[in-house]
Amino acid sequence: MASSVSRKRIPDKEIKLLCLQSGRVCAFPNCGKSLVQEGTALDDPVVTGEIAHIVAYEPGGPRGDPNFPENERNKHTNLILLCGDHHKLIDSQLNTYSIPVLREMKKAHETRSSELNQSKSPETTASFIQDSLHSSLVAVSHLPAIVFSAPTDYSDRQENQVKEQICYPADPWELAPFLLKEGRLYTFHDLREAGNPFHLVTSNRDIQQIQTQTLWNSAEGKRRYQTLLNRALYKFTARLEIRYDPSHHRYFFPAGKEKKERSVLYRPLNQKQSKRKVAWPAKNKATGDTKGFWIHFASALKFYEVAPLQWCLSLRPERHFTSDGSTPLPPKQVGRRATSIKARMYNDLYLGEVHFWRDYLSQGKPQILLNFGNQSAIIDTSQLLSFNIEWPGVIEDTKPFKNQVATHDLFSYGEYLQALEGEDSYYTDLDDDEDGHINDEE
Repeated sequence: MASSVSRKRIPDKEIKLLCLQSGRVCAFPNCGKSLVQEGTALDDPVVTGEIAHIVAYEPGGPRGDPNFPENERNKHTNLILLCGDHHKLIDSQLNTYSIPVLREMKKAHETRSSELNQSKSPETTASFIQDSLHSSLVAVSHLPAIVFSAPTDYSDRQENQVKEQICYPADPWELAPFLLKEGRLYTFHDLREAGNPFHLVTSNRDIQQIQTQTLWNSAEGKRRYQTLLNRALYKFTARLEIRYDPSHHRYFFPAGKEKKERSVLYRPLNQKQSKRKVAWPAKNKATGDTKGFWIHFASALKFYEVAPLQWCLSLRPERHFTSDGSTPLPPKQVGRRATSIKARMYNDLYLGEVHFWRDYLSQGKPQILLNFGNQSAIIDTSQLLSFNIEWPGVIEDTKPFKNQVATHDLFSYGEYLQALEGEDSYYTDLDDDEDGHINDEE
């Protein structure tokens, strides 16, 4: 055990070289925070800087790569000196702060530090570029205004039994997400209606209607609302023949019938329509022989509140790996393959996949409609959210990305209006108590 710890320790020489080249200042662009706090009359100086690996020492760590030579992992060339906040940031946002980005960040910072030490007056932003940051977020433009709740005899762990009793709507695109908590069922469906999907598992006494913004006032209420949205997404994607991988919290395209390679139609950035392969056996390019595993297009899809009263849907492209088109590969066989694919995926390719997911989920329309009967959630997929930034850029990653804007046609606009129709007046007849109860007349 002791020898393992010693092997992983960064040599003093490499630490000294890193610190000298960094000029005791955080390498993150425009941070400028000193990494040494001066001593006081009572205490000695304190080093506050933190050493971060660009390629993680452990293959399973942030930006880990088992193909990167082990004897290079603790060299100063693979290390970057940061303040604590930015160390945490780069290890939390791995898609944004990839290996090429951190290498360019380190190079730009150490170049500026070297020029300053030579008593020159360089432009500190000379190596920065003005760019548009296209996020993997699409805005949610409309959400259900009410969550209904009613007593149930089913416990929190009996969701499967409830699913067996649900009277699913005739329209397959009308979704029925629900949540069981503390002897009550929560849903976006109106539980007062006699034919609601949950009438067999709930009581028609003590039905509550909870205003959405009231629910959001507590962290637990917000979690429950988010859970209902994400469960609606699970049901919606199932209609599009997309499955959910609970182990990795991502959605993926399964193989075609009889475990055949699968392709789907979508609208790419430069064409009206095209086919894209979404599940296929990996093959050796030289020989055409299969490699013994399948690659599946996948994405992490999740609703987030990004600001007060502002929600977004996050689309984060991933990969799913199976041995035969259905059986997941063991975790030890996944990391290296996923890292290899991501290492070759520059900005334009990544955003191209984000566009694929927004186009496929919306079926080429400018919105995704989640239908809950008399309420709806509407996700605006007309364009990705973007921001103007100044940053070092990535070498060789200069291909532009066109943030294509989708527009309504007569049919999609009609669907949009139908989803909103009547919602404003629908609840005016409710006999509201301040606590969200509906008075029972019996």
